Amino acid sequence: MEVDTQFVKDVVGLGGKTLKKCYQCATCSVVCPQSPKEEPFPRKEMIWAQWGLKDKLIKDGDIWLCHQCNDCSEYCPRGAKPGEVLGAIRAKVIQELAFPNFFAKILMKPAGIVVYFAIPIILTLLYLSIASPKIPEGEIVIGNFIPHLHIELAGFIVGGWALLVAAIGAYRFWSGINSEVSKVYEYRLGENAELEVVRASPRFIECLFWSVIDILKHSRFAECGTARYRYFAHFMIFWGFVILGIATIGDIIYLYGLGVEELALPPTDPVKILGNIGAILLIAGSLWAIVARFGNERVGYGTYFDWLFLGTIFAVGLTGVGIEALRYAGSVAAYYMYLVHLVLVFTLIAYAPYSKFAHLLYRTLAYTWAKSVGREPQQ
Repeated sequence: MEVDTQFVKDVVGLGGKTLKKCYQCATCSVVCPQSPKEEPFPRKEMIWAQWGLKDKLIKDGDIWLCHQCNDCSEYCPRGAKPGEVLGAIRAKVIQELAFPNFFAKILMKPAGIVVYFAIPIILTLLYLSIASPKIPEGEIVIGNFIPHLHIELAGFIVGGWALLVAAIGAYRFWSGINSEVSKVYEYRLGENAELEVVRASPRFIECLFWSVIDILKHSRFAECGTARYRYFAHFMIFWGFVILGIATIGDIIYLYGLGVEELALPPTDPVKILGNIGAILLIAGSLWAIVARFGNERVGYGTYFDWLFLGTIFAVGLTGVGIEALRYAGSVAAYYMYLVHLVLVFTLIAYAPYSKFAHLLYRTLAYTWAKSVGREPQQ
């Protein structure tokens, strides 16, 4: 067991400022609705974090079963805010699992916001200098400014990079959590008083399927008490992305299947309506989360890691709606808004494995792992 004092400092720096206040009363583990009966969390995680046991926490699937509902922070007699501490630990684990590691460390520091925006802005300016697109005259048609094909090629490259980094992180995470816990078996007494295996742990695909169902329903978030808003805000953000993804597929079908370059205004087409619904959910959910964080000082305001992600999501939704509004108004400002939107979308996709977007990946795997080894809480 190796103690890493720098790990403790990093957790504190990423938002776990109250870590040292914990005196191990175990109230957090008692009130947590997600904590299993055997070896409950987050008490043990608070001990490991105080001791700097980085290797233990990186391989700990339980930190991803925490949904930061902050019931533990609300009832903590010392104000240690375990919910925020586990949030900081998750940020640190993302940093450790990500590839390349140094890039993740840069992006998670407030000063890293320069790199966060500089890369997409420089790439956009480079494209503009090479392609030299002109502001079209007449009707506002985004495809006449920057060809859709160029955007899609860029999307494939950036998305491919994000998927590669995510796959590396997922492999490291899955290997780590499965090295710590044995599988669950059921036995029966057979002939000659010999034990026979009746059922081993459920198969990966089966557990993954039900984990995805849990995520689609947000059933675990629904059990939050203190920060109840998180269920509604998170649900809206999640489904906003899903609906926007469906609308994007619809746009591709229109463009390459039906030859429709640009959907007409007003937005009466089903695909356009879906896109607007998704954008509204994204804006409303992220705005709700931002405002709610100022409402309860006891559970905390969140960290830079949280705020950067929420701010980016909100700005992506807002600029997307802004493009449509300016296009409807016939203003050439729609083209400039489009460039801002592209920069923000780049940050959302390219940095996904380093941001809170990574929660979707690691939490899905943690759900799957918990189902396979019997770590789900007893209702």
